[in-house]
Amino acid sequence: MKSAMALFSVLFVTLTAEAHLEKGVYSGLGLNGNPCSFEVIDIRFENGVKNPLNERVLIKYGSKELNLQHLPVVNAEDGTVQFAHEQLTAVEGTPSGGSAFVLKMNSQSHRPDSFVLLNDQWKDDTKSVTTCSNLQHR
Repeated sequence: MKSAMALFSVLFVTLTAEAHLEKGVYSGLGLNGNPCSFEVIDIRFENGVKNPLNERVLIKYGSKELNLQHLPVVNAEDGTVQFAHEQLTAVEGTPSGGSAFVLKMNSQSHRPDSFVLLNDQWKDDTKSVTTCSNLQHR
């Protein structure tokens, strides 16, 4: 009985935690009121295993293609392997720092609400943040 409940719990978390994204364009408004958007090109699961840890979302933002994923949350002391539920992220190193695209998900609908693009060039001591809210799929 315990193993059946554990299996049900894993299936429930896996099915409900999947980001409900659709291929196509998501548009919103930036802090300055200007339109902003990104396009979902592809959604897949690594190794064919439908689990949020394996979910990959290929997007196009401007001229760049980025692979978003739920960030893993690993706690060696507790022996747990989980994921950041309410965001998908793409992170990349640059010659003078790093950048990250963070898609923030609504915890109720599991649909995207907003995104933030962070550009932290710590070697040059420059930073920029682009925010886009009220995302709608079209």
